[in-house]
Amino acid sequence: MINWKISGHLWAALVCLITLFNSGFVQAQRADENAVAEADDAFGTVVGSEEIGLYSSTSARGFSPSQAGNLRINGLFFDQATAPNLRIRRGSTIHVGISAQGYPLPAPTGVVDYKLRLPGDEYVTSVVATEGALFSYARHTAELDTQIPIVKGVLSIGTGLSYKRNTAHQFAVGDEGYDAGLIAHWRPNDAVSIIPFFSYAKTSAVDGDRPRLFLGDNDPPDFRAEDLTSPDWLFFGFRNYNYGVVASADLPGTWKLEIGAFRSESNTPQSFTAFVLNTNELGIGDYAISQSPPRFNHSTSGEVRLSKSFVENTRRHTFYITSRARDRTSTFGGGDLRFFGPVTLGAFPDLDEPSFQTTDPTKTETKQITGGLAYEGVWQNFGQLSLAIQKSDYKRTRTRLGAAPVEGNTAPWLYNAGGAVYMSSKLAAYASYARGFEELGSAPGNAVNRDEAVPAELTQQIDAGLRYQIRPGLQMVAGVFQIDKPYYGLDLVNVFQRLGDIRHRGVEFSLAGSVTESLTVVAGTILLQPRIIDTSANANTGNLTAIGPIPRLVRVNVQYRPEAIQGLAFDAKVESVSSRFIDVSNSRRVSGVITFDAGVRYTTELSGVPVRFSLQGRNLTNENSFTPNASSQARPFEKRRVEFSIAADF
Repeated sequence: MINWKISGHLWAALVCLITLFNSGFVQAQRADENAVAEADDAFGTVVGSEEIGLYSSTSARGFSPSQAGNLRINGLFFDQATAPNLRIRRGSTIHVGISAQGYPLPAPTGVVDYKLRLPGDEYVTSVVATEGALFSYARHTAELDTQIPIVKGVLSIGTGLSYKRNTAHQFAVGDEGYDAGLIAHWRPNDAVSIIPFFSYAKTSAVDGDRPRLFLGDNDPPDFRAEDLTSPDWLFFGFRNYNYGVVASADLPGTWKLEIGAFRSESNTPQSFTAFVLNTNELGIGDYAISQSPPRFNHSTSGEVRLSKSFVENTRRHTFYITSRARDRTSTFGGGDLRFFGPVTLGAFPDLDEPSFQTTDPTKTETKQITGGLAYEGVWQNFGQLSLAIQKSDYKRTRTRLGAAPVEGNTAPWLYNAGGAVYMSSKLAAYASYARGFEELGSAPGNAVNRDEAVPAELTQQIDAGLRYQIRPGLQMVAGVFQIDKPYYGLDLVNVFQRLGDIRHRGVEFSLAGSVTESLTVVAGTILLQPRIIDTSANANTGNLTAIGPIPRLVRVNVQYRPEAIQGLAFDAKVESVSSRFIDVSNSRRVSGVITFDAGVRYTTELSGVPVRFSLQGRNLTNENSFTPNASSQARPFEKRRVEFSIAADF
């Protein structure tokens, strides 16, 4: 039965909305956010809280752009300890294939570009309230964002606050959090733009964190997230900060200077993590709880870029001189793991909190400076060309309690080349090669060296494809790619380390845009062949399918706007996930699943105020499955849920 009782947090937001109702008409800020309408392709677009497409900041072509360090803020290099929150970030776009060629010095695994929420020249106060309820699921959020022009056309500021509370969702029995942000846009003259920002996020458990479930050497049990419960003292939480500045200046002689300087911090107080290890097909596993000492992940990063452009008849040439740097310090380990015997999913004991003995964590420091030269040429009606070369200096130091520091240094050359040929006014063919130097993730929760970040390694990517403009506002992209990286996994004694090499070969397809004036489609497909060559002592064969990446993924978003009712739109999403192996020996699979989402939104004006009402249903057929990874962890799907939201711009 659906519980439509609106929480006090939503009522508070609605009272705010009514109190401010006397304001005059303003330019929309949150009420017109629509990821389907704004997406240029199906490879990954985030607008506000809406996310669509095949890829995300944690998954692109089977790898994680965040772990690889392929992130940008307004186009400039950003080393992320935690993502900027929505108070200062309007959204992001995933660039792969031909769209990545417009970025100087692209890297394998795609580029994720965060776009800041720039305050404009109109007074706007936006209120967004969301209420979700169905069976045991509930989510309540309230958001307030304001932009204020201090000096119109010169200086504007934006501020934001939000509150959220989740009950019985995928990762926690219950949690709550607060976000805050401050951003400014200063334009002292027509040639200079300076954008400083600050964001803060706090999230903590209110009813305990859910245990992490790891499968044994057997078929998986049938379970839901609600079957993973915890004692209420099983605390987790974090406090995250992002602050920095993005600046640009147009210099004489068509030179341009761009600067980005960023600080990203993720801080975790003393916390607990529960595990169900070696879980069998009956849902019985070994129950363990770890207490970890306070830990942190801090990074200072940025980029200075100088570019020169000039036009020669129908050709435009741009040369880039750029320098990137990052200084990251993180801690891991030091936890105390206690075992509590066998447990059955859905019947966890209500344990009293024992006395744990933690130790000092291990510290890892990474310093990297990269300089590069790049060229980009565009020949009207003919094609485009991009070339780049970089030299990187990388140093990593690991300091463990009672042991001498362990240092590693390397200085690789990196390069990339890409081009496109405009075969007609509608058809373009593209190809590219990129050699990167990327960090490849961190050790999973069941590893002896849990959470340890592995050193950076050389990687490479080649891709090619076609882009076809079917009609104005509707385009298709089809491409193939191959990515080669070192392979990390658990060895015989559960240490996460390099075990061989991994190669992802794939085919990707995107169709995005307006089919008619009333119908918009964003449809994407990826067919992936993830292969590992395991050269470790416990390897059973030399060529296996990697666990985690989805071999076949289809996502189709459709939005229909009937002409008879202006502002009304119907949304639908179909996602098809293929079957996947769940063990490194490739002997067992989880079956494929198709999920269906649908909703309706209505955008109008009430007393001159833009307002959007939205009702969205997720996983409406209540499909059940889980997502496996290489460490044998299984993450369950979320159950059917429905959310109602209101957004208004005063």
